[in-house]
Amino acid sequence: MRGVALLCVCVLALCLQGAEGVAKLPATETPTFAELSDLRGRSRHIAVITTASLPWMTGTAVNPLLRAVYLEKRREHHEVSLVIPWVSTEDQKKIFGGTVFQEQAAQASWVRSWVKKYLGYSTHIRILFYHGAYMPEFGSIFPTGDVTASIPEGERDVAILEEPEHLTWTHLGDKWCEAFNFVVGVVHTNYINYALNDHQTVLPLRPVRAAILATLNDWCCRAYCHRVIKLSDAVPSFPNSITCNIHGVRSNFIEIGVTKIRSSIFGYPRFSKGLYFIGKALWSKGYRQLFHNLKEYRRMKGANLEVDVYGSGPDEMLIKDEVQKEGLAWTFCGPVDHASPAIHDYKVMINPSLSDVVCTTTAEALAMGKFVVCADHPSNEFFKTFRNCFVYSTMKEFVLCLNHALAADPAPLTDNDRYRLSWEAATERLYDSVYSGSRRKRKHAVDRILADVHCKLASWRLLRDWVPLGPDAARRDGAEATEETLLLRVKRDLLAVSMLSFSFLTVAALALSNSLTDSSESNGNPAAPAPRTLPRAPRGAATVPTLAPRQPLALFPSQSA
Repeated sequence: MRGVALLCVCVLALCLQGAEGVAKLPATETPTFAELSDLRGRSRHIAVITTASLPWMTGTAVNPLLRAVYLEKRREHHEVSLVIPWVSTEDQKKIFGGTVFQEQAAQASWVRSWVKKYLGYSTHIRILFYHGAYMPEFGSIFPTGDVTASIPEGERDVAILEEPEHLTWTHLGDKWCEAFNFVVGVVHTNYINYALNDHQTVLPLRPVRAAILATLNDWCCRAYCHRVIKLSDAVPSFPNSITCNIHGVRSNFIEIGVTKIRSSIFGYPRFSKGLYFIGKALWSKGYRQLFHNLKEYRRMKGANLEVDVYGSGPDEMLIKDEVQKEGLAWTFCGPVDHASPAIHDYKVMINPSLSDVVCTTTAEALAMGKFVVCADHPSNEFFKTFRNCFVYSTMKEFVLCLNHALAADPAPLTDNDRYRLSWEAATERLYDSVYSGSRRKRKHAVDRILADVHCKLASWRLLRDWVPLGPDAARRDGAEATEETLLLRVKRDLLAVSMLSFSFLTVAALALSNSLTDSSESNGNPAAPAPRTLPRAPRGAATVPTLAPRQPLALFPSQSA
């Protein structure tokens, strides 16, 4: 098998040998990954690139924005750019809730106003755009060109790819690891779980689809990222990956929790309402588990618990019909910001979801001083350490946790707990997770070959036809609606063929990787591209001469850097 794989990859390498024509540089002129991955102590150009943008209130729009804002606040004075998709006005109507922007500057202004409203201060990050198109079949925005071209060449230092697999599935343009000094991927979404539980796909095909998707994800992350950060172990392992929750909560959530403590000091009840659930109205987003758990609770305890449900989405009507048929006491309250005053008085949030990688609403509920009852799942590993988080693994435990939460009062958060939930602590964890400590100066040969092969395959007409080309490709008038539906079906079939081709070549390339050792990648390895010079130190700051490995960051603020 390895002999066949070696032959396949060698043939591919010969076809791509033109890409290896870069002149050799002295080893002393090439920084190591340890130096390139250290974000402390000097000003860096950091581009945070994501697959969604406000006003679309989704995790991949909000969390990357907050990450960029808090990176810009750091004492290193990083030059931070947020790179977001620009979609047609027709697509904006579908995902922005009626808000439409005619110009990119108008959307950038809206994003800055949101930051001012919810964080209480203005941000000076630069907001850049790349052209994208919304694909309803996948519920996502896909790039329609070279995303790397959105960042000026002189500023391509550190790239943080929010959802790296999503951004690189159909990447057309410069290879990320050659365009930037250091590329970090942050895995937000458990695509494998969605593929296995997609009710729109025929059941026998779901495992096949999930296997192909897992292989493709592994390929793209390995080819285009120096470092991959998994928010939890709810997603499979990736090459060069580390598991760490690098998300935080907005400061106003913590302030809400502090206000609740103050009100109790003066004799007022902290919470006057009981149970609630908040999340996008999809069965896979915890609604199925919530439906089953509360139905079993009623059977075991004879009580039909009242639950207020906040959120909207594609499955909203289906969920309402099922709840009504079963006679459960759910009240659907529509979408709302989690920090809304309507949420403040609830004491217990239920989060039974098994599809999340890290559930932001769980962190926000804990920050507001509430109880959280959630499943024993890798996505909740970070939250298990908080006293107000009750974790269950069986129905009996679910009943016990829920009864205790309804009967007791949440314990006030300690200063350390509030710090761990903040974006300041999340940014420190990001710094530690990005740092590799490696003395290597370029990626493995197999990783570079995988990137070359992917670039070739992504240029195939078979794959490019599936992606709408150009910024206005998604705009259609009513007369073309039927034709568009037919074309999308054909393109989805073509995607399946192209993914099979990806998977075949990936398996061959990955089989070879086990036979290669680090000795083949010495410092004097020919054809090593020259990383850009590390940026200057910030004004008024001392230059850091040597970047050495550090001890892990302590959780307490007094011990942090």
